Amino acid sequence: MSTRPIRVNFVVNLISPMTRIVVALVTVPLYLHHIGDARYGVMSIVWVLLGFFGFLDLGLSRAVTNALAKLRDAPQAHRARVLLTTFSLNLGMGLAGGLILYVFGGLMLTHFVSMPDEISAEVSHALPWIACLLPLGLISAAGAGALESRELFLLVNSIQIFTTTLAQVAPIVAATFVSPSLTVVIPTAAVSQALGAIVVLAVVYRLEGPFSLRAIDWGEARKLLSYGGWMFATNVLYPALASADQLIIGSAMGVSAVAHYAVPMSLVQRSAAIPVAFGRTLFPRMSSLSGDAAHALGRRALSTMAYGFATICAPAMILSPTFFRYWIGADFAALAAPVAQVLFPGMWMGALSLVGFTLLQSQGRADVTGKLNIIEFLPFVGILWGLTTAFGIVGAAAAWSLRCTVDASVMLWLSGMKRGDFLLLLPPAALLLATLVMAHFLNSSLVITFPVAAFIGAASFVLGYLFSEDWRRLTLAQVNRARVFLGSLTRAKPIPPVNAQK
Repeated sequence: MSTRPIRVNFVVNLISPMTRIVVALVTVPLYLHHIGDARYGVMSIVWVLLGFFGFLDLGLSRAVTNALAKLRDAPQAHRARVLLTTFSLNLGMGLAGGLILYVFGGLMLTHFVSMPDEISAEVSHALPWIACLLPLGLISAAGAGALESRELFLLVNSIQIFTTTLAQVAPIVAATFVSPSLTVVIPTAAVSQALGAIVVLAVVYRLEGPFSLRAIDWGEARKLLSYGGWMFATNVLYPALASADQLIIGSAMGVSAVAHYAVPMSLVQRSAAIPVAFGRTLFPRMSSLSGDAAHALGRRALSTMAYGFATICAPAMILSPTFFRYWIGADFAALAAPVAQVLFPGMWMGALSLVGFTLLQSQGRADVTGKLNIIEFLPFVGILWGLTTAFGIVGAAAAWSLRCTVDASVMLWLSGMKRGDFLLLLPPAALLLATLVMAHFLNSSLVITFPVAAFIGAASFVLGYLFSEDWRRLTLAQVNRARVFLGSLTRAKPIPPVNAQK
């Protein structure tokens, strides 16, 4: 089992999402150029549907991490029983879900979403491949959960980098040299995903095997499903909450509008690499800690995340128009940049919510997150529809950020955060709101936006140093480490000249 410090695992967990960001920056313009806005909008909705049907995981990928983290020193046979039972459940649900996705997903894509007839025909032919993506994703998630229980984050991230890069690059290569049709692009993505799943299974077998089908234990399945029961509710409703915006935009405004919304949403969600990596790092560690120790770790994580992530989100709001202008073009930037600017404060709140989410689930309170998603679902859909029809894609972004704010506030309160913890969040929240107002009055000139973004980033850093003891301790530790390193360089004995050595 890995015993590396949390900060080391956190850095390792940033490798895969940062790679995805780089790959997206390169491939998104290529996709838009080679397959067009409409096809890219359809692909975005396909990924949304796959994310929604991910609820069929039943919370088992999280449950297996939690269970195996508590069985660090258990015999191999016990761990294998838990793991093989999880794989069996996920495979069965994935196959059933793939069949449902093939039938009802096809009806939704061809009748609910407005798209040209030729693209609708391409979607119909690609549906079997779309359905195959679901069981592959569930199997990969269970395997990754088993590896994360051992805190083998470097190995997990290496596999994810391979799969993500292949699944993003191979389809665009096929679109460029074979055909931009979705009947070519989507099957290529499915084959790439299959290769990634094979790699995960091979690595898990190497570490946890050998397995026997007789190890499947339905008593163990009941335990896993008991933990994952409320995770099931979360896995049903959270993807629906996160993806309802694109479905409603596609219905009300067409698939081209989905592309103008999906691209900034995708990039903003890529910025969640930091909180997601933090959550992945903390979950197995919190699962192995007692309640008080886990809560103390959660409060420290909240303080560090609030100021650290604001240092990224606030400058990004200023730079969004400039970025989209140089990345894709001025016309696209005029539509996409305001969406990104409204989404970033919501993403910051989502990062805070993830701290409470991780703390609750690590202590076996998955029911809290599930109940919260149930309560907020219908009000959010109503607000989303109203703001989208009134203000277009910017209204949809505002509804999404509003939901993230409510979700984070309630989640942190239910996880046991105190009044002082909430007061600590006010300085970075005020900075983000001021930045949102300021961004409205700036143009996209790099000469203007870059200095303003640098100033705001520095201001966020200073606020963290002044108001957060954990942020100040982390900063001083890094400064001292750099000072020691530089001191060792200046004290190093110089190498004598070659003649002197002789």
